[in-house]
Amino acid sequence: MNRHAVNDLIDCSLLRWYRRVSEWRSPVGATATGCVACRASDFAVFDRRGHWPHDLLHGLVETLDLVSLQLAIEVHEERHCANEYGRSTAPCEPCLRAARSTVAACAHRHAQDITDVVDECAMPRFAAYVEMNTNLALNAATRGEWAS
Repeated sequence: MNRHAVNDLIDCSLLRWYRRVSEWRSPVGATATGCVACRASDFAVFDRRGHWPHDLLHGLVETLDLVSLQLAIEVHEERHCANEYGRSTAPCEPCLRAARSTVAACAHRHAQDITDVVDECAMPRFAAYVEMNTNLALNAATRGEWAS
């Protein structure tokens, strides 16, 4: 797969994720430490501070994992499958590592865009959501609705 095709694949995948971020409304439930897939992924590094809503980070991790798998299949077929009968949907570990490395490097070049999209599109809505829920909790506590 040539370099331009790889870049186009990653760019288009990131554009779809950017659109999801711009349409994001409120967080879904998550654990305090995030899910196992996000904790184990190298792609979670984009939320270094741990401030993003989990569903946004999870979507990015899923997007980059899927692109990595697609690229790994292409790399594996180019390296190991000389004819159409030798095609495989399960790439070997070296091809998977090479694909993840390529996707990580390309995504790293987009790091500022990724952060800007989250900061500009989702974080103001997230802050409003947190403020609204904080006010609801304070009002409930003030009225004695949470008395023990």
